[in-house]
Amino acid sequence: MKRMFLTVILVIMLPLLFAEVVDKIIARVGNDIILLSDLVKQINQMKSAGLIKEDMHESDILAQMIESKLIVQKAKDLDYKVDDAKIKQAAEKQIKQIKAKFDSEEQYTMELRKMKLTNSDLLKYFTDVMTEQALTQMFYQKEIAVKVIVTDKEMQEFYNTYKDTLAVKPVTWNIGMIIRNVEPSEETQKKQLKAIKAIQERLKKGENFADVARSDSECPSAPQGGDLGFVSRGMMVKPFEDAAFALKIGEISDIVQTQYGYHIIKMEEKRGDEIRVSHILKLVQATAADTIAARQKMEEIRQEILNGKSFAEMAARWSIDQDSAKDGGSIGEYGEKDFPELFAPILKALKVSEVSQVLENEGMFYLFTKTAEIPSRLMSFEEVREQIKNVLSQQKQVKVYDDWIEQLKQENHVEIML
Repeated sequence: MKRMFLTVILVIMLPLLFAEVVDKIIARVGNDIILLSDLVKQINQMKSAGLIKEDMHESDILAQMIESKLIVQKAKDLDYKVDDAKIKQAAEKQIKQIKAKFDSEEQYTMELRKMKLTNSDLLKYFTDVMTEQALTQMFYQKEIAVKVIVTDKEMQEFYNTYKDTLAVKPVTWNIGMIIRNVEPSEETQKKQLKAIKAIQERLKKGENFADVARSDSECPSAPQGGDLGFVSRGMMVKPFEDAAFALKIGEISDIVQTQYGYHIIKMEEKRGDEIRVSHILKLVQATAADTIAARQKMEEIRQEILNGKSFAEMAARWSIDQDSAKDGGSIGEYGEKDFPELFAPILKALKVSEVSQVLENEGMFYLFTKTAEIPSRLMSFEEVREQIKNVLSQQKQVKVYDDWIEQLKQENHVEIML
């Protein structure tokens, strides 16, 4: 949201941030006051949160503090309420994200000490900021947005004035795509099924479940004897969940197949709606040979297109993306700036009707083509109607908001004493 900052120039030197502050009142907002120490603390908190911008002056921050107090005061008058529990939860999440940037809790605490702050200070800062944002959103919805009306005449005038610069659509291309993934071969699946059956036999002969899980399971839980801890419904894939919840305490399941491979599950404990289970997993994953075979298949598809088969026909037959396959592989109209970043260089270099080389990314293979080029053109008013409406609406909302803030300043007697 654009803010109307105060134009008054504040003579606050940066060294104050690193020295003992001789406290004094620097602003009055109605019955509230802002101290110099409040401003210094706010600046330090914003620095800790990474919210200080290079071009931000102390006057901007003081203006924000004044605006915040005006909003809170008005909120009390209008009896607006925020969800304190949700705001606290969001503030705590923000603190966790900041802590995650440090190597340890000690480093985080030391950085706060350098700025003469505590974790509680930072939590209060985020809580206050998020409360202000929630209240401001309420004001926008109830006091500002409802007052803003954009007429057809205004939109048409805007279009007529700026269409030569804002409504020009650059050259675009219709893009076709064939996509296939690398799937485990039948041989790979048979190998892992044989392995899990052998494990099942060992368990039937009395081998300890946890010991077998440690030695043979291919799940990260293997070092814990396959223990997955307590889980509830909705946390696991459906076939695993159905089999697990059907077990009695101490019971071991038959072989269960999921998208990850083959499992044998043991019920360890039940607690209300939760269960604690252990499992042994033999992963069914594509091998290097499977990857080579998948690439070879894509090369064959590409060669058939080069030999005369239509891209659309091959996409409909071979692409695993069902939505685009139904439309001959078409994934839409793209300009150069819209190309997927990963494949942008390839797509830029392609000529119309040319087929790309086979491309690979994270176990997926791709073929692309440009089926048609659409020249640059001036978009009609109807094509950009909604964008124009949004632009004009935002402009009007900012004006109403700024006027509203100025009115609050007059009503609450804002005074800067510096």
